[in-house]
Amino acid sequence: MIDKREKLILEALIEFEEQANKLIEMLANEFELNLENKDPFNKLITRSNNLWKGSINGKWNYQFHGDACRFENNESGQVVDIKINRNGNYGTIHNFGLLHFIETTQSLSHILKEINTDEIVFKTLAELERKEFIIEIDEPPFSTKILNRNKK
Repeated sequence: MIDKREKLILEALIEFEEQANKLIEMLANEFELNLENKDPFNKLITRSNNLWKGSINGKWNYQFHGDACRFENNESGQVVDIKINRNGNYGTIHNFGLLHFIETTQSLSHILKEINTDEIVFKTLAELERKEFIIEIDEPPFSTKILNRNKK
């Protein structure tokens, strides 16, 4: 049995995963990247060219940083921070980025009324992991948590 906050976080996680995958596909199409390659973003993350940050379709600004790429929508202000080093799992869950995604996503404003602090996000994600709605797919120290698509 899951409670109201857990349902809301799951809703946000599903929307985050969908948006992350759409943005990665847009980026791949823009730069003719093969997402099946081991390191598909190599030509974009290097500082030797100016491809590590830019704009896609005039709507989304992107900037690679560390093992992630931050996207920001020019019109809505939505921010989607996507881990790129997790073998095609672009919906990887990271606590701080999730709250920022919720805060900047208009369709999730109802969630922000219930879940508005890092502490609530952390506690709720921990409970969802305990209940196996979120699973770990990597070995420490490289935490890679994703939605468990086999759990309903």
